[in-house]
Amino acid sequence: MTATLRIPACFWLILCGALALAQEPVEPGISAEERAMISWLDDREDEMLALLERIININSGSLNSAGVDAVAAIFDQELRQLGFSTSRLPGALIEMPSCPGSDYTVDLTDHLLARRPGSGSRLLLMGHLDTVFPPDSPFQTFRREGDTMFGPGVADMHGGLVVMLYALKALAEAGALDAAAITVLLNSDEEMGSLTSRQYLEEEALNHDWGLVYESSGADTMTRQRKGIGQARLVVHGRAAHAGGAHEQGLSAIKELAYKIVEIENMTDYESGVTVNVGVVNGGEARNTVSPCAEALIDLRYPQREQGVDAVARWAEIFDRVYSYPVDGGEITTESYVNLHRPPKIPTPESDYLLDKTIAIGRLLGQEIGITDSGGGTDGSLTQAMGLPTLDSLGISGTGAHSNREEGRVSSLIERAALSAVLIHRLARE
Repeated sequence: MTATLRIPACFWLILCGALALAQEPVEPGISAEERAMISWLDDREDEMLALLERIININSGSLNSAGVDAVAAIFDQELRQLGFSTSRLPGALIEMPSCPGSDYTVDLTDHLLARRPGSGSRLLLMGHLDTVFPPDSPFQTFRREGDTMFGPGVADMHGGLVVMLYALKALAEAGALDAAAITVLLNSDEEMGSLTSRQYLEEEALNHDWGLVYESSGADTMTRQRKGIGQARLVVHGRAAHAGGAHEQGLSAIKELAYKIVEIENMTDYESGVTVNVGVVNGGEARNTVSPCAEALIDLRYPQREQGVDAVARWAEIFDRVYSYPVDGGEITTESYVNLHRPPKIPTPESDYLLDKTIAIGRLLGQEIGITDSGGGTDGSLTQAMGLPTLDSLGISGTGAHSNREEGRVSSLIERAALSAVLIHRLARE
């Protein structure tokens, strides 16, 4: 007779729990130097709020170069006071096809680059100076109600810029800033797709060990994976005619664009994760004129690189084909601008290590931080695609980005600055 060894169920529970804990990163307790940084930050909420209110009340919509430059000048001065050398990287004027009279050009101002030498790991800290709110937006000013603050860019991402700056200040106060070689790159065009700053981000990614982006942490979460993003501007040219007296002589650009829009929108496939959105449409001259020109702006989101390439190929087919008239005669033509401006952010063992390390440090500081995936893009997608392990949600806790409901949690300013200061302090020594 064979004896059977019975192992109590509680043993398996204990064993499984031990194995799970063994897979989590083990971070040492908060050191005396780190406690000094945290203690210094605890008394800085009023300062941080004052700076945040100051920069939010400067309109820094992407196309408002004067406003973006004014915010850049504030951080230029602050970083130089911390011993950084600073310079400007040129933006550019990007011309896109457009209907007569709309003249769609994107004039993007310069970006701010700051460097500080150090003996340890090379860290690239990233953020954007621009917001999505133009000078004529009714949502223009900072206000606070208890532990909630409101304003254009409070979460996306002026709050993150303040967190970044005060983490560096805390390191400097503790005499720990020299331990890392730190580069700060603040671009002017992230909300436009980093169309002129992409080259600088990718160049810097090749020369650093870790990347940190100060986008909002949302509802206290860190983003692990992001979709890629593409954009297109589509302009259809037709032939004008009197809508009553010579309708048959016209070739309506609006009609043709409508057919194309249906084909473009039908590219959305929720099962594969690909979404396509025609977000802006414009065209025509008058109610009683067959439209000679019509245009649209298109957004694309895709989880895998190949899906972006396939989508661009499908766009080319749609743009080249005439749907609305049986015989074209070459008189309906289409111009387009297409740019896959954000690759998907695909997790790697190194980026997961950085994510897990940050969450573990958060626990030491009493911060419970979750993990999520996102369809929104950041510059961290660009740097991670270049091989730089990048964490891209180190900013404040906030919601409602890109709307007049944008808000942030005041107490998260100090929380995230402390988290970032300890993280930089430890990464510098790896």
